[in-house]
Amino acid sequence: LKRAGAYIGKHKWQMIAALLLSSLASIAALFIPKITEWVLDVAVPNKDTAMIGKMAGMFIGIILLSIVFNTIRSRIMVHVSQDIIYDIRQDLFAHLQRLPFSYYDSRPAGKILVRVINYVNSVSDILSNGIINMILEIINLVFIVIFMYATDAMLATIILAGLPFFLAVIMILKPRQRRAWQ
Repeated sequence: LKRAGAYIGKHKWQMIAALLLSSLASIAALFIPKITEWVLDVAVPNKDTAMIGKMAGMFIGIILLSIVFNTIRSRIMVHVSQDIIYDIRQDLFAHLQRLPFSYYDSRPAGKILVRVINYVNSVSDILSNGIINMILEIINLVFIVIFMYATDAMLATIILAGLPFFLAVIMILKPRQRRAWQ
């Protein structure tokens, strides 16, 4: 992560922009249940078709806004991850050029190529799928928990009370899943 941090640091403003866009999309998406609540609790009992129409427009607008924010974020992240992989490959190529001939004489060429290609592809997968998505999902979860407590603190506490049991089950199942996958 320290080495990746040097490459990620070059694109920190783009990463921050992607995180902000994802946060905005998450916040916007959290209003969808609130709109549904307003429609079911206020508009439907009062037979207020004008309010239902306005809420439907807001619902569609929020969905479209979330799609736009997520699309822009995805494009930024693809661009950033490709730039990072390009920088890593450039540095790796420069490093391979500086190695002595004895390094190449003592190892098969295929082994060197497989290591270079597979390791860079693994880093690419982690950057484009793993680290960034993990950060984004943690941010999403924080917003969801805040929204849950803002809506109904007692219900949110009851729901989150089961979280330790859920985590314990995951901790038990994860090693078994890893062994089965291997």
